[in-house]
Amino acid sequence: MPHPSRKATTLVKDISQELAQEYGVTSSHSLMDNGELRYRLVSTDGSAYVRVEASADGGWQNSHYHKVVLETYIIQKGWAAFTERDNNMVLWKMMKPGDVYTTRREIPHNVYLPGNAVIHVVKHGGNGPEDDWYSDAELDAMTKHIPEDDILLKGQQATVG
Repeated sequence: MPHPSRKATTLVKDISQELAQEYGVTSSHSLMDNGELRYRLVSTDGSAYVRVEASADGGWQNSHYHKVVLETYIIQKGWAAFTERDNNMVLWKMMKPGDVYTTRREIPHNVYLPGNAVIHVVKHGGNGPEDDWYSDAELDAMTKHIPEDDILLKGQQATVG
C-alpha cells in the first residue's frame, strides 16, 4: 500500500484515431439542418455516444424510431421536450437537467431543444453496424409546427416518466 503522503500515479496513454478505429470505434461530427452540433463516438457493435448542442435558436430534431437500438437521453443544460407517438396520440415529457429517459423499441419519438441546450444520447442494445433509424413523417406532422411557447404550455401538463 502506498504511503499516505505519496500520490498514486496512473499511467494514461492517449489512443490515436487509428488505434481506436482498429478496435471498431470512430468519431463523426455533424452540423445538422436545424443548427445543432453533434459530436459522435460510434462503435461497430451499433452502440454510440452523441453530445448534442442546440443552436442559439433551438428547434426540433427529426422524428424516428428504432427496431432494435435503444436511446438513452440525458439532459445536461437547458431543457428538452421529448415526444412519442402512441397510435394517434402524442405523449409529451418535459425534461430538465439531470433527467434521463430511455426510448422504447418501435415507438416513434422526437426531441425539441431550446436555444443552447446540451444533451447526451447513448445508443445501445443494437446488434451490429446496420442502420436502425426509421423516419416517422406522422409524428413530424403532429409536432414540428409547434413553436416553443406552445411546447412550454404543453409541458405544464406533462411529466418525466
